[in-house]
Amino acid sequence: MNHKDLKWYHSIVLLNGEKTKGDTDYSVWNSTHYLFPDDLTGKSVIDFGTFDGYWAIETKKRGAAEVVAVDGHSPPLPTASLAPGERGIPLVSDREIDLDVPLSPKIVIPNWGNWDAVLFYGIVYHMKNPVQGLKTAAAACKPGGTVIVESAVCEGRCAELSADIPAMWLIDKEHNLDPTNYVMPNESGLLQRPCVSLPTPQPKSSALRLGKSFLREAIYFINQSM
Repeated sequence: MNHKDLKWYHSIVLLNGEKTKGDTDYSVWNSTHYLFPDDLTGKSVIDFGTFDGYWAIETKKRGAAEVVAVDGHSPPLPTASLAPGERGIPLVSDREIDLDVPLSPKIVIPNWGNWDAVLFYGIVYHMKNPVQGLKTAAAACKPGGTVIVESAVCEGRCAELSADIPAMWLIDKEHNLDPTNYVMPNESGLLQRPCVSLPTPQPKSSALRLGKSFLREAIYFINQSM
């Protein structure tokens, strides 16, 4: 399978040194921007919504001992099979992986409840039930482990509200030419413990995104110590 014949979302440097022509190249940002640990030696990491597998591969490059890439495509995306596969990263991909509801017992993800770190990048705004998604991410993590959540947060539509009022924009029209964008919380909507049934996370990084005044990217660590 030649990577040049495939449609890529992520730009990924393959083992042969060639780089896929993806729509998004995260390498232009340093790892600090995405709160991505520089050293994951010996850690176990699960990457939800892996798509082509960029972040799963990055964990492997940083020394993670065990990595699993998870996605909801069935059959699996050929890109997700190719890029993580050449590095020995197993892929669990099935259309029954619907993070809006509790995971089906038919879905078998190894080491469930014992992962050191869970990546939840670029998922929240694609969900109709983001609270359940965050609960699932937390359930995959071992006590004392870490969930890293990346999401766009809504500012403009929630600007009239006090900053400490949790709110969520239910996207009423197609946003960013993507019909799978459903919700966008404000920062309090992600931070409030009652919304996610987790210890209150704290923001660690933020940056302008897409040049839209009502969009801001926010990245959080959530320590899962329940």
